[in-house]
Amino acid sequence: MDATSEPILPPKLSSPNYHSNSETASHRFWTKIFQVLEECKVDDFGEGLYKMIDYTSESIKGNTKEALLSKAFIGQKSLEELKLKHQMVLQRLPSEIPSYAYKKGTKGIVMIGGGRFSWLSYLSLIGLRETGSLLPVEILLPSPNDYENEKDFCDTILPPMNAKCVLLSESLGETVYSEWNKKFANYQFKALSLIASSFEHVLLLDSDNIVLSNPDTIFGSSLYKHYGMITWPDYWSRTISPKFYEIAGVDINESHRVRYNRFPLNVASRAEPNLSGSKNKGDVPYHDLEGAIPDLSTESGQFFVNKGTHGKTLLLALYYNIYGPDLYYKLMSLGEQGEGDKDTFVAAAIVVKQKYYQLKSFIKTIGYIDSNSQFQGVAMGQMNPLKDNELFEEVVIKPLFDEQSKPLDIDQQIEYLEKVKEESFSQNNQVPIFAVHCNYPKLDPLQLLARDDLFDKEKQRLKYRLYSSFSYDLTIGSKSSKIDFELNQWIHMRKVICEQKIHFVHFQDADLNELCRVIENQITWLTSSTFKSN
Repeated sequence: MDATSEPILPPKLSSPNYHSNSETASHRFWTKIFQVLEECKVDDFGEGLYKMIDYTSESIKGNTKEALLSKAFIGQKSLEELKLKHQMVLQRLPSEIPSYAYKKGTKGIVMIGGGRFSWLSYLSLIGLRETGSLLPVEILLPSPNDYENEKDFCDTILPPMNAKCVLLSESLGETVYSEWNKKFANYQFKALSLIASSFEHVLLLDSDNIVLSNPDTIFGSSLYKHYGMITWPDYWSRTISPKFYEIAGVDINESHRVRYNRFPLNVASRAEPNLSGSKNKGDVPYHDLEGAIPDLSTESGQFFVNKGTHGKTLLLALYYNIYGPDLYYKLMSLGEQGEGDKDTFVAAAIVVKQKYYQLKSFIKTIGYIDSNSQFQGVAMGQMNPLKDNELFEEVVIKPLFDEQSKPLDIDQQIEYLEKVKEESFSQNNQVPIFAVHCNYPKLDPLQLLARDDLFDKEKQRLKYRLYSSFSYDLTIGSKSSKIDFELNQWIHMRKVICEQKIHFVHFQDADLNELCRVIENQITWLTSSTFKSN
């Protein structure tokens, strides 16, 4: 069935869409949850939460316990308060999200809209449908004003694409929204969109993320069914503070190394202490120790989760995000790059002892060479989780954990895994790309035209192929074709903005005739420029 043949109706956002008993119960549930979040707020002792975790000006390089502790100072009084409130929230949060707070058995994709993000979400939606995906899509609008400004987008444009707008105030209820809406901002909306969506099985996609292969089958895979949560790596090592584990009540066995980087070591039959591969205890990367969260840090531009099995994870992650900017984002980044919501989900899963699978393949960085001969990255290519797991089983689990394999000592395992990391799980490995997170600059023609370093005013087009020669194989059924990623996005822009003339608030003040001339010039140039498949 074609994805657009049976449109669904959008919710009637002019009046609340919750009239059944289950929906009223849903509002009551979220009211209680946010009461718990408020009651477990950390006391800043009148000095401001942001002062409780103080980044240091001089820190030790590396990822050992000593190095991580050197990056930030937390006073004993603050530490005890954080521990107390974390213990309280763990005790008071329920063990699951009740099934009446979502539609049991449903699967779907969630994105965040509003203003510029509605445009980016729609471009992502086009790419999603191009893969053959039939999953319904919910686009979260943070405020009722967003809906008032984008009624046409919600009521006319989205329904034929099997998508609809969802208002935070209607999902969580007016009581929660009226008390909390001014506290919500930026990264916090990801955690909110997960609990506000109606789906049980969710793929959360950043609005600037384009999927390259059909995600529908992943929900039915043994990988998803076993873990219930799938995440992707970021560029950096984990820099979660050892103090976080103390606050969260997670025991770290500092005498037992159980992994090398993101790969497990076979240490089950070996007596402790096990610190092989290091000169001494202090040399071991902290997140290689038993109980700690494995490398690499997590990138949340795409995220699969089962709300039925991982409700406690999502509720605790919500707590981390509500108090993230001043506290938990700082505890989980220690001032390093990538600060935000990204590590809150896996941290919550570890704390409540729920499983997740994070891909082992490194990110393929996509970009261009500028006029100064410098490489400029524009997007993150994240790999297919099913193929990544197959490779992981083949080159890590079988050789190291198969009873028929020759047992290796820890130093030999580390030597082998270092080779595997470089040869099998590098950014140019054999695993196909699942999604392209087009994070900087975004696929926003207005932003691109405003960049003097990117836009050629004389030629009225960009100076560079931002995605160079990046291409991918689009497979629908038995047919496969090679797609020029960058050209394809500009063709989508032309169709939406210039041919269909779909109205977006983001473009309401732009000269669309001028914009369309640039889009046409860009397509002509990309079509005629040398294209080499990767």
